[in-house]
Amino acid sequence: MLCIQKCDMHLFQTEEQKQPIVYQVETGLFFTLDTLFQAILACCEGMSVSQVVQVLADQYEAEEVVEAIEELAQVDLISDGALPVVSNVPKTEGVAACGVSQTDRLQVSLHVSHTCNIQCAYCFAHGGDYGGKAMLMQPDVAEQAIRWIISEAQVFGRCQIDFFGGEPLLNFPLMQKLVPFAKSLGARLGVQVGFGIVTNGTLLTDEMKQFLVDEKFQIKVSLDGGRKTQDRIRKFHNGSGTYDVVAKNVKKLTAEAPERVYLQAVMTAYDLDEDQIADALRSLGTENALVSPAVVSPDAPYAIGEEHIPVLKQQIYKRSRRALKAILNSEEGEDEEFDPRIQKLLTRKKSCHGCLGGKQYLAVTADGSIYFCSSLADAPEFKMGDVFAGIDREKQQYFDTQFNVNNRPECKTCWARNLCGGGCLWEARTTTDDPMSPNPVYCEQTRYRYELAMEMCMEIAEADASLLQRRYDLEVTS
Repeated sequence: MLCIQKCDMHLFQTEEQKQPIVYQVETGLFFTLDTLFQAILACCEGMSVSQVVQVLADQYEAEEVVEAIEELAQVDLISDGALPVVSNVPKTEGVAACGVSQTDRLQVSLHVSHTCNIQCAYCFAHGGDYGGKAMLMQPDVAEQAIRWIISEAQVFGRCQIDFFGGEPLLNFPLMQKLVPFAKSLGARLGVQVGFGIVTNGTLLTDEMKQFLVDEKFQIKVSLDGGRKTQDRIRKFHNGSGTYDVVAKNVKKLTAEAPERVYLQAVMTAYDLDEDQIADALRSLGTENALVSPAVVSPDAPYAIGEEHIPVLKQQIYKRSRRALKAILNSEEGEDEEFDPRIQKLLTRKKSCHGCLGGKQYLAVTADGSIYFCSSLADAPEFKMGDVFAGIDREKQQYFDTQFNVNNRPECKTCWARNLCGGGCLWEARTTTDDPMSPNPVYCEQTRYRYELAMEMCMEIAEADASLLQRRYDLEVTS
């Protein structure tokens, strides 16, 4: 006699949802469940169909229980035990099997400076030198880096070069030379080249501003909120605050290209009001406000820990309600946090990795070394080659396999693994001392965001059945 097995699923109920929602991990399907389906899932494990019918006989007719069991089997929430419930996930098929685009672009952070003119309490780059010698990238290394990047990008047809540091504007003369060189080489090799910069904004002159605007840079300025927060965390080396200088320079940028200026703040335990931080950023002239939690050792006094999760969840919930209202009213500006998650849920694309690090996103340090990403450029084990000899393909494949979410012990049993891909390796390494073990604070928030996104899908569908189809450009199925 075959026995029923429950498949890998997550059953939950949010504040707004009258009925529980179930998420089927392997297929990515999610549904609301009425009381009969709930009752079957609560008792069916290891039983035969007839046994389930008998258990529920006082509440339901046998025919409707059998029909409900068949429906649950059709959507892969239960199995009859004849086959394994969860199939083995391939470990070495590469990025295509994980839903990562093969035709997007190559993005490289080019570290033209390994030194900085300010000090940030949480700096992952150890003050800008990545734990090594303070230095500026030299022209010969820089030109070879551009050759390697554009050659590597030929398979994609386009690339994004982000000038990075330390503080990249400390090497502004080199940037001025590299941009026309990269554009010329890209034109010859058929690669469209875009540019960006991540800067602390303190060194910006009118000449620099005009160059960034004229060359259509994507400009990311690190600014941690209002004056009090910024000056507490990000200071000049003499101990004075940086806010007034940065705010003045940001306003110059946003006056000319507000759509290409992104203000990114690092939120610490000193100030957990994400909305207030974002509002402080937007007051400087751009709607592009990015706020992310500080990634530091849990022992740091400003670290965001598990004790802060209830406050963070309250804020996430409030933002989900605002985002839902904006989506239903076809408004812009409130849905950046949830729109991508709703899109992912509806398309059911799996993520085997937390990011494109080591594949479509790489870092080139000041000496020409190629790293998995900028944040891990202080870790020799994540070095993947250099711009003179090229990338080590065996190591690239090793990283792709090693950090597959299904090979990470704590991730492979998590119901949200196919949605988040395991999260950031640098965050895992920084918070748990092991890149294979994700930050539990990140995990809890990520799972909660996807629960809210599923709830939002249900509410959108109930309000306007065709809105999900239109907004997320879903294929119509008969």
